[in-house]
Amino acid sequence: MLIPANHALTLRCCLVPVLLVLTFPTAADIDFSILRSASDGAPAAAAGKSAAATAGQPVVVPEESPEDWYRRAVALDRPGASGNDLASATYWYGKAANKGHTDAQTDLAAMYAEGRGVETDGLKAARWYRRAAEAGNVRAQYNLAVMYHLGQGVGQSFDDAIQWYENAARQGDANAMNNMAFMYGMGEGVAQSDIEAYAWFALAASRGNADAATNRDLAASEMTPEERRKATARYTQLEGQLGL
Repeated sequence: MLIPANHALTLRCCLVPVLLVLTFPTAADIDFSILRSASDGAPAAAAGKSAAATAGQPVVVPEESPEDWYRRAVALDRPGASGNDLASATYWYGKAANKGHTDAQTDLAAMYAEGRGVETDGLKAARWYRRAAEAGNVRAQYNLAVMYHLGQGVGQSFDDAIQWYENAARQGDANAMNNMAFMYGMGEGVAQSDIEAYAWFALAASRGNADAATNRDLAASEMTPEERRKATARYTQLEGQLGL
């Protein structure tokens, strides 16, 4: 077997984290890439200030859209931002999120998860990730899966983790594919299967995940020729099933 049931994990990469906030096992190789979407900047605010702005309250221009609010939040939510800017970013993310903007919902969840601009609140983070995930946002689907996988902000549920990893994987998320492979290799929420682990690692590797490529090759080295044949066939089948 690739990973004996009561043996320490031999694969090089375990999990890819939710943004930068969750606490991970020290043995995991963590990819600190930021998952949130980037923006070239936000549109300029309306000229002049109302009494509310003078009092320190953000001004909502009536003709602005949730996308405008989101772009303004992204412009404020930057490396090295002040506490006031982060609080303002959280406000604008919230305005857009409440209007159904799924990227805003995802980034607002990250703010709660990280305690940036608001008090850390894992439950609120999970709720906002779920709203965006249910609307099809792939970043939210992946991040929610990791929260369920590790039991952070929500009760640990391998079944829910598998569900959301697969949803993200169907949209081509290589990190979700890598973590699906990990769960099959460890038998977490699914029957342990070296063949499934290989197939999911291969899918992730084909989409540029370097750790998955290492794990795929390690898995293959511990398989018999017949197991490798079945694993390769399963990889091809998964590609077709996922429409990738």
